Amino acid sequence: MISNLKDAVNYIYDRRGGTRIKYGLERINKLCELLGNPQKDFPVIHVTGTNGKGSTSRAIHDILKAHGLKVGLFTSPHLTHISERIKINGKPIKNEEFIETLNEMIMPIEKMDAMKEEMSPSFFEIITALALKYFSNNNIDVAVLEVGLGGRLDATNVVLSDVSVITTIQYDHMNLLGNTLEEIAFEKAGIIKKNNNLVLGKINESAKKVIFERANEVGIKNIFQFNKDFYFNNSAFSLNWNSIDYKSPYNEINNLVYKANGTYQPYNVSTAVMAVESYFEKIEKSLDIEKTKKALKEFIWEGRFELIEYKNKNVILEGAHNISGALALKNSIKTYLKNFKKAALIGILDDKDIDGMVKIMANEFDYIIVTQVPNKRSTNPENVYNLFKNISNNVIFIKNPIEAFNRLLSTPYDYYFVTGSLYLVGKIRGYMLNLEEI
Repeated sequence: MISNLKDAVNYIYDRRGGTRIKYGLERINKLCELLGNPQKDFPVIHVTGTNGKGSTSRAIHDILKAHGLKVGLFTSPHLTHISERIKINGKPIKNEEFIETLNEMIMPIEKMDAMKEEMSPSFFEIITALALKYFSNNNIDVAVLEVGLGGRLDATNVVLSDVSVITTIQYDHMNLLGNTLEEIAFEKAGIIKKNNNLVLGKINESAKKVIFERANEVGIKNIFQFNKDFYFNNSAFSLNWNSIDYKSPYNEINNLVYKANGTYQPYNVSTAVMAVESYFEKIEKSLDIEKTKKALKEFIWEGRFELIEYKNKNVILEGAHNISGALALKNSIKTYLKNFKKAALIGILDDKDIDGMVKIMANEFDYIIVTQVPNKRSTNPENVYNLFKNISNNVIFIKNPIEAFNRLLSTPYDYYFVTGSLYLVGKIRGYMLNLEEI
C-alpha cells in the first residue's frame, strides 16, 4: 500500500521506465478491463489536434460546468503538479484521492507486469486509467479527455466517445505520427467512433479528406466544420480581455469575451462552443448563452500566453513547443505587443525542429537567454544557443533555468517571455508562484 504522493508518483514513473511512450491499445484495454471498465460509466468528449487541444478541452469543461454539470477533465502534460492532469469541475484531484485510486490499481498493474514485458503498462496508460477510475468513482456527468499523442493508438482512445473534436493538423511528433499531414490526420482521425458528432477546427483540405474517409467508414452522425458550419468574426485582442462574435447552426453569440490570450484562441474558443453544442444536440439540451458567456469570461489556459505580474514585472508564459506554436507566438507578439521592448528565456527539446523554431523566434526579442529544459530530452542546449547566436546579436547561454530567469529579470524590458518547451514554462511558473513540484 502506498501512503504518500511522492511514493505514488515514483511508483508510476520509476516502475514504468519514466515517460517512455508505449503506443497501442492492448495494455490500456486490459488495465481498464481489470478495473471494471470505468471508461464506460460516463459520456465522453474526446479532443485531439496538433495544437489547441488543451485550450479547447479546458474551454469545453468550463462551459459544461457553467451549465450545472459535474465535469471531469483530463489533460497533459502538467506544468508543475501531477494533479493538474485530473480535475472535476476545475478542482484538481486531491493527494489522498490520487493515492487511494492508485492503490485500487496496484494489483491489476502488477498482474499485467507478470504477464510479459510488453504488457507492463506505461506511465501515461496508468495515469489515464487512474483518471477514468477517479471519474467513475465520483459519478461525473461527462468527461472531457485530451489526447496525449496522436489519437488512434493513444491510451485515451480506450473510450467510446459521444463527440470527437479535432482542432488542428500540423507537423509534430513525425517520428511517431508520420511525415505528411495526411498521415498525421489518419492518426488523429483514429479517435472517431460510430455515431459520434464530429467537430473539426481549422484543418486543410488534404487532411480533411482523410478525416472524412474515417468518418464515413465508422458511420458518423453529424460533422460540424469550422468556416462552414460554425465560425467567428470581429475578433478583438487585448491582454486578459479578448472577444469574438460566434455563429453556428444553433446559436449566434455576439461579443463573447474570454480571458485567454493568443491569436489562436478564437479558433479554440469557437471550436469549444461548437463541441458543447454538438454534445447538447445528442442529449437534447440547449446551450444557455448567458451561462456560456459567464464561463468564458474567466477562461484561461495556464502557460499559453499567460500574463503573470511578478516582482512588478510583466512575465508572459507561452509553451510554443513546435513550429506551429512558434509561428503562433510570433503572431501573438505582433498583435498584442508590437511596440514594446521584449526579452525572452527560451529552452527547446532536442527532438523538436530546433533550426526552424529558432529562425521564427530569433528576431522577435531584443534580448534572449537560452537555457536547458528541465527534461531528459534536453541534453544539448548549447546547440540551441549556437543556432540563436547565428541570427541574434543579443543572446547569452545560462544552463540553469532559475538562474537564467533571474538574470533575465535583472535587465530592464517592458515584457519578459518564457517560451519554447512547456517543461521550462512549468518550471518557471512553479518558481514564480511558489508551487510544489511533483
